[in-house]
Amino acid sequence: MTVALYRTVLVVCLLLGLMAVPATATHAQDSAEMQAIARNLVSHRALYTLSVARLDPRNYRSGIAGGLSLEFVHACDGYVLNQRFVIETTTDDGTILNNMVLNSWEALDGQSFRFKMKDEVNGDIEQELNGEARVNNRSGGSVRFTLPEDTALALPPMTLFPTDHTVRLLALARSGGNWLQASVYDGASSDAYSEVGGFIGSELPVESGANPVLEPLKGQRSWRIRLAYFTSDKAQDTPDYEIAYRLYENGVADDIVFDYGDYAIRASLKLLELKPRDAC
Repeated sequence: MTVALYRTVLVVCLLLGLMAVPATATHAQDSAEMQAIARNLVSHRALYTLSVARLDPRNYRSGIAGGLSLEFVHACDGYVLNQRFVIETTTDDGTILNNMVLNSWEALDGQSFRFKMKDEVNGDIEQELNGEARVNNRSGGSVRFTLPEDTALALPPMTLFPTDHTVRLLALARSGGNWLQASVYDGASSDAYSEVGGFIGSELPVESGANPVLEPLKGQRSWRIRLAYFTSDKAQDTPDYEIAYRLYENGVADDIVFDYGDYAIRASLKLLELKPRDAC
């Protein structure tokens, strides 16, 4: 996705009437429990195919196809996440090819984050970012960019980076909670972070592994997750986009739907390789 395709969200009305568990509560969760959940995140490589999940008849797009590759490494000093999205959109005026690469490293304690992002459209660079973020739960934090030069972004207290956000979603899921509101920065923007509303659905049946692609996940617990992303730099009543997906307790995601209102893209898992962690 371009920055928009990179994230996604769900309709606010789906969240009405649900028990609210604020982000500040999750920060107070037992540290030993959080560490145990984090240790369970597995290094893996996943390949997804992209297809149309929904197209509004009035949408100028007539077709969407492509792929998503994701590599997650649970290293001794942090989490490495390498992602690449290649999306071909067919319109009446021709074909648009988006190629986005986002590489990041996140400290195990969730306090620092480095990233590099390049987004190309039909071979031309649309956006390129390079920087480092630090956050303090009490005083907030900041993002310092080396590209574009002399650019900075302030972050509020309790801001989460992507893997820390996933760990906290899993912690809530395991404890029976169903709502997490948090500020999240993921390296995909130079002028805004996201306010993310996360809804955790009921636990799904334990993975059977009947689908050969999912066989490495046999015996894993999982939950349906819905995330609604709101841009921090503007007032709005509805999210910019939505993401719905199945999240396994080891951090692997499947059956992902990116919803942008007038169209939606499905990412279907086609290949999954689990990798052993390095001895630390």
